[in-house]
Amino acid sequence: MIPKTELLNIPITCLPLDEQIMLIGCWAKMRASRVVCLANVHMIMEAYRSPSFKKNLQKADLVTPDGKPLVLMLRGLGILHQNQVAGMDVFLSLCALAETMGTPVYFLGSTQEILDKMKLKLDQEYPILKVAGMKAIPYMTIDQIEKTHNIELIKEINQSDAGVIFVCLGCPKQEIWMSHYQGLIKGVMIGIGAVFSMYAGDTPRAPYWIQQLYLEWLYRLLQEPRRLWRRYGETIPPFIYLALKQVLSYYKEKFKQARKKLSENNFLIDISQLDNSPSKIGEILLKQGVLNAEDLEKSLQEQKQFPNMKLGEILIKNNFISLPQLKYYLKNQHIKLGEILVEKKIIKISTIQKALFIQELKKSKKIGEILVEINVLSYEQVKVAIMEQYLRRKGLWLQVSDKIDVQSNGKVF
Repeated sequence: MIPKTELLNIPITCLPLDEQIMLIGCWAKMRASRVVCLANVHMIMEAYRSPSFKKNLQKADLVTPDGKPLVLMLRGLGILHQNQVAGMDVFLSLCALAETMGTPVYFLGSTQEILDKMKLKLDQEYPILKVAGMKAIPYMTIDQIEKTHNIELIKEINQSDAGVIFVCLGCPKQEIWMSHYQGLIKGVMIGIGAVFSMYAGDTPRAPYWIQQLYLEWLYRLLQEPRRLWRRYGETIPPFIYLALKQVLSYYKEKFKQARKKLSENNFLIDISQLDNSPSKIGEILLKQGVLNAEDLEKSLQEQKQFPNMKLGEILIKNNFISLPQLKYYLKNQHIKLGEILVEKKIIKISTIQKALFIQELKKSKKIGEILVEINVLSYEQVKVAIMEQYLRRKGLWLQVSDKIDVQSNGKVF
């Protein structure tokens, strides 16, 4: 399940940065043809005004909240745990993960001068990163993109074994280009916008304190006033209006639902039959597509020969998975309900500690029941959290093909 929430009818992926990076890394290893769009206010407003462009975003596998305004809007809709999934952070994290995993990376777009500068910097910062290729493609109109396929380019990228393809053509061209080549290029295509020029040093990124004050847009405007003033003027005011309208509508509907549910009983009945025991780590890695059946069998046979070694140690030793991946999936294997609630900023650690103290006094009570009894959470919030715990422990979390859907407060799991 990939949790999403619609902002102005565009499905935005609601996962922290590290989880999105792990998911992309998994797809990259399988060389699955996927599309990742890094959404900001400009992209959302382009989709709002253009039905055809909206379809491109709706087809994408991930649409991340790149811009801080989108993160604020998500928080206004109850998604408190969501952090900014910024283009530069995605770029740097994926380069580091790809280097660890041995996954080749392809760089497409921008200019040859910028690509040359990037290559020098990549060689210094990621010395063992496999650069599958770098190509600056000529200027194309949207019509030219949509009417033809560059067969030679498809062949070149596919033969390079690239698992990640960074695409730098600017919004909305890069999103249209990726959608047009989805299913043809074997790898995860990520629209990276101005990141190439930032990484090359041609366009400096805003200082950290400016980012934290949600003023990165102003920093960019001061850098390129002629190019950006009209765009910002046409997108920011209408976005603020539409965002406030959606958030107010959300709270109005939430209030109506609360009035209807004055009392509910047996809130755990429909999920009480779930077996919440964790699956074995090998099974989880297999379900997530991080590991194939042949590599798992080899590792299990090796473990029989060396019983003192853990399966994870063997998998890392044989370069079947990376250490960051193992740590991530081990954490999910034994994740507790309270950890999920705190991670998503639904409740504070002090509240969990209070509930655990009460649980010590009432041995028969489950932690979820206690949180409802002391009016900290609603029945629906506990249901969703327990279902997420089940999916994580069983290795079903973030599986796109799963048929289980749990809907609550505009969030889809």
